[in-house]
Amino acid sequence: MHDCELVDILTYPDWVIAIGRTPRGYRCWVFTPDFTVLDDGEFHPTSEAAAETARCLIMESREY
Repeated sequence: MHDCELVDILTYPDWVIAIGRTPRGYRCWVFTPDFTVLDDGEFHPTSEAAAETARCLIMESREY
């Protein structure tokens, strides 16, 4: 993505969250254990909001 600056990386066992800042807001990407990349396609007002969305993506994607 153009004009996106990586601002944070969060890790969980086997999962990685990347948070990026753009002129329109913050974005999140989740890297799954099989290296699939997930994102919600939304712009968030804060990096914390983007991280919370990413955590929700992880919870919804985990296989039990």
